[in-house]
Amino acid sequence: MNESHFSTESFFSFNLKDEMFSLPVKYVKEVFEFETITPIPNSLPYLKGVMNVRGGVVSIVDLRKLFGFEVSDNLTGTQVIIMEIPQKNEKPVLLGILADKVDVVGRLNIIQADSKDYGINEGQDFVKSVARRGESFILILDPEKILSFIEADVEKAFEEVSKKSNF
Repeated sequence: MNESHFSTESFFSFNLKDEMFSLPVKYVKEVFEFETITPIPNSLPYLKGVMNVRGGVVSIVDLRKLFGFEVSDNLTGTQVIIMEIPQKNEKPVLLGILADKVDVVGRLNIIQADSKDYGINEGQDFVKSVARRGESFILILDPEKILSFIEADVEKAFEEVSKKSNF
């Protein structure tokens, strides 16, 4: 039987396709309308490119592609959520994600269950938990695990290129 509790932590909710996701608000630095992005040739499919954010270069990830959702080239109305992810003994990493629509900031009714109980793939262990709002379920993402996943993927891709290029 699943137990639930009303979280004391605030969450920032957003939509991808018809699905609702949330991030702990402590990671959300800012949100703005999608602007010009510079694509990175031969990059990982879910890395949309880089964007200038207040004079700094920020990588932008398309979670739709990472989650296996259908992706549209039309980004009109798309929002960019800039996350600030702390690192041990280093300065925080800024990472942007695309959202179809931003929703609300608030507390959620967290369902105390392993996210795998809801059919979430093992490879997507960046889903921290599942919450409920009314009759809807919301997947709560773990920004630190998303970053770790991307870093591991980039490292693996670099190793493959290095082997092919004899570096």
